[in-house]
Amino acid sequence: VRAGEGRDPGHKHDHGTKPAGPHGGELQELGDKEGTHAELVHDHAAGKVTLYLVGKDLKTPVALKDPPKINLRAKSGNKQVVMMPVDAKDGMSAQFEAADEGFKDDPLDGRIAIALGGKQYNVKLDAHFGHDHGH
Repeated sequence: VRAGEGRDPGHKHDHGTKPAGPHGGELQELGDKEGTHAELVHDHAAGKVTLYLVGKDLKTPVALKDPPKINLRAKSGNKQVVMMPVDAKDGMSAQFEAADEGFKDDPLDGRIAIALGGKQYNVKLDAHFGHDHGH
């Protein structure tokens, strides 16, 4: 199968017009009433992902106590990777990192489980998260 086959011919890609997050990553809303966004920066060459949580203004850090978990569907098999906090203060952080051979896959496939405000949110990792499609 060649690239582009089997796709909707009306599917338009508008690369470069969707605003990037404050750290240059792809943004996705969690769906909470505060409008928290997850920003994922994927370095597939290094096998590393960095997750930033920001408020609806896309600037204010939103700190978590419990580190997010990535449920990854990798070419090497399914696994769960617990992200590590970066610059934690009082046991809370708004930035998390994880490294794994499975993160060398591009695009990523799976979900990030995020606990915020007593609720669990699942952010889907797919071709649209970490790759700007403009829709």
